[in-house]
Amino acid sequence: MQISNSKSISILSCGWLGESLAIDLLDKGFIVKGATTSPDKKERLSEQGIDAYQLRFENLNDAMKSFLNSEILVLNLTIKDLDLYKQFLPVLEQSPVKKLILISSTGVYRNSEKPVDENSELSESVWVSIEEIMKDNLNYQTAILRFSGLFGGNRKPGRFLSGRMVKGGDAPVNLIHRDDCIKIINEIIQQDVWEECFNCTADTHPSKREFYTKAAELIGVPLPIFDEEEGRSSSFKLITNEKLKRRLNYEFIHPDLMKALSLF
Repeated sequence: MQISNSKSISILSCGWLGESLAIDLLDKGFIVKGATTSPDKKERLSEQGIDAYQLRFENLNDAMKSFLNSEILVLNLTIKDLDLYKQFLPVLEQSPVKKLILISSTGVYRNSEKPVDENSELSESVWVSIEEIMKDNLNYQTAILRFSGLFGGNRKPGRFLSGRMVKGGDAPVNLIHRDDCIKIINEIIQQDVWEECFNCTADTHPSKREFYTKAAELIGVPLPIFDEEEGRSSSFKLITNEKLKRRLNYEFIHPDLMKALSLF
């Protein structure tokens, strides 16, 4: 017999972001199902009170069907194999899932000298195709969250470019802290906002030179080396978050990237 799925959320998968999200939702009273490919991670999730599954995205078996016995699915994968999503879709359609949060990326946009919003020109990224086949499905409602680069916890920006030769030192940085990722997902659920797409990025956009030099200094690692001839470079984009803040009345926990570096 299936359990009630009225307050059940499945998270595929529980990596760096997904595990922290699972713990947060569990604390808020949800029944949380978390999927991982690691037996050690499965044990750790179980110890924290999460209904843990050891699953691979491509294994569409009874365990996957049990995992999908929830009202909400957070699809939080780095897998870029479009065929796997096409194979997964019929299984999802036959599940009790009624609401899907698809974690995507601001990498879907082309580089632009103008600020990039949700209506800006898209690239040929596979994430564009993944978004297309997962949204507008009559079996469930979808919210697409396009996250910029992620940091927080043990993911320290100072290590991202440490000691590397970097082009485009004057180009703007687009990042978002994990705390805000989790809060935004919570707001989507609590406010019941679906059939929308949001850019999720911090308010400020310091230059690569300013941000990553300071980030490296703060944790005592080799500084990045910037190609002075590149300057701003034509390969950049500045992601705007105005729709997110307006539609969800959202206030960032970490709106200022330079100030956020003090956390490390």
